[in-house]
Amino acid sequence: TQGPKLILLHGLLGQMSNWEAVTPCFARFSRPHAVQFPLLTGHKTEVKVNALCLYTEYYIRKYELAPVTLCGNSLGGHVALRLAIARPELVDCLILSGASGLYEHSVDALPVRPDKNYITTHMKRVFYDPKFTTPEAVEDIYRILSSRGKVLNLIQSARSAKRDNVLSDLKDIKAPTLLLWGENDLITTMDVGETFHKAIPHSKLVTIGKCGHAPMIEHPQWFSDEVEKFLKEHSLYFNRQK
Repeated sequence: TQGPKLILLHGLLGQMSNWEAVTPCFARFSRPHAVQFPLLTGHKTEVKVNALCLYTEYYIRKYELAPVTLCGNSLGGHVALRLAIARPELVDCLILSGASGLYEHSVDALPVRPDKNYITTHMKRVFYDPKFTTPEAVEDIYRILSSRGKVLNLIQSARSAKRDNVLSDLKDIKAPTLLLWGENDLITTMDVGETFHKAIPHSKLVTIGKCGHAPMIEHPQWFSDEVEKFLKEHSLYFNRQK
């Protein structure tokens, strides 16, 4: 496929599969690449925000993808922000959804042995629509969290995100930025989206009702349509063609 290169960055309890519903929509107008962070497999030094930034930069340079559009949800949005600030030459546009980096009601208080009730409660806070909190999804996360090492990695990553407040650096973002927010997001609430919007130059905030912290899962078609419109207006790829 031709089209701008789109780097998809997942959140803390997420995986590449978070982008499965929206990737076919993206593929119609772009070249999507879902990156899998080493949150569960890496050493504890490899899961902090700055390490995940380096990991993403390495991926972009290794496959010679620059300039790219970074599209990040939750922790992935935080990493996208940090990379756009540190390496503006790699970044064409920025798409942020439920990004951490300001203040979030996150999982840094994750119990070391989370049970299925804890996971179910957490998932119900992530999604507006209860149909996304399936027994299979709960089981998947339970399996991941049954390893103490993996849980400690996630706690380490969440703490590093919480300690890294990006507010004072947002004015330095050069890339056109689209903020896509669920109006019922309980993790990074609407006021977080509005704060990002006020602080990031050239940013646009678009919201959707009946949607929680992961709009690319709950409303993939809407998410993709908004990204497509934004990139057609702002991406170097489409605007070089004119």
